[in-house]
Amino acid sequence: MRHLTILTIALSACTLVACGKSPGERAAEAAIEASTGHKADVDSKDGTVTLKTDDGEMKIAGGEGAKLPASFPKDVYLPKDYVVESSMEMPGALVVSLDTKGKMAALADDAGKHMAAHGWKQGFTMQNAADSQMTVYEKDNRTATVSFSAEGDKVKLGLQIATQKQ
Repeated sequence: MRHLTILTIALSACTLVACGKSPGERAAEAAIEASTGHKADVDSKDGTVTLKTDDGEMKIAGGEGAKLPASFPKDVYLPKDYVVESSMEMPGALVVSLDTKGKMAALADDAGKHMAAHGWKQGFTMQNAADSQMTVYEKDNRTATVSFSAEGDKVKLGLQIATQKQ
């Protein structure tokens, strides 16, 4: 829950600041630091907020400048066409939110085929409504949660990849 609060604050800061190290950017950094207790760096050019925590660095991006983290694993499903809504990268975990188009069932089927072809084992699937589905996959010391939520003609795709400490 604390990470969700940090993500919300950081994404809000990304949208409030102008280009360069402006007074607004410095104010956003100060607000984040005051609320989290950690050193923050707001970079409005690429839309990222970096927090230096006791566990390591947490990098958060949102909005038009959001991109997949460079460390995003090649063996995890991505649809052919997508827009990154937000990403959060921290030690041992990645959380990415994407927008895509298509039918949720077809996308979920594509995801299952991709994950299986790359050595992932399906843990469980839960579909609590016709417009949402979540599947958990496991491989080596990693867990990937792939969730779909249909919203009109768009589908929100959530990807959470966690690496267990050895």
